[in-house]
Amino acid sequence: AVVSTQSTGDDGELRPEECFWLLVSLIDDILPDYYSDRMTSLNKDCLVLDTLLKKRLPKIHTQLSAFDLPLQMFVTKWFVCLFVDSLPMQTVLRVWDVIFNEGVKVIFRVSVYQFVVHKYELKQISDASGLALFFREMFWDNAAWDSYTYMKNVFKKTGKMARTSLEEKRSHQHNIMYLQR
Repeated sequence: AVVSTQSTGDDGELRPEECFWLLVSLIDDILPDYYSDRMTSLNKDCLVLDTLLKKRLPKIHTQLSAFDLPLQMFVTKWFVCLFVDSLPMQTVLRVWDVIFNEGVKVIFRVSVYQFVVHKYELKQISDASGLALFFREMFWDNAAWDSYTYMKNVFKKTGKMARTSLEEKRSHQHNIMYLQR
């Protein structure tokens, strides 16, 4: 876990000050501009996920694109809430531990993994309402309840995601967004 025993009280609970500094680190260092007025980094990262899907899972990307709905419409909640409404709490806490250790790329890994795991169910969807239902329920499967196995599979089945490559994609999306203003 990210938090050492020195950061916890005798009961193993985080002290309020440590919680505060974890939140500051998350907002300032790991996810800057996710929670700002324009949500610049959040929008950029939704577009990066779209790019990752296009490259890594082209058939899924094509199928999603056929609905003519922006991926951002569905994944914004995942990114803003860091999967708290999508995964069982034990798994959410494990994901958060890894985010504090590895950074924003874990958000992309978890997101891509969900598409890898559910690619066959996605093929069965024929309309926008089915797609909305799919996105609402796609995390609630048996695999998500075992946090250790879930995270092991997230890393195993999503392939390498170099931080520098993701930063280049984020920078590219930032430039595109800037030019569109």
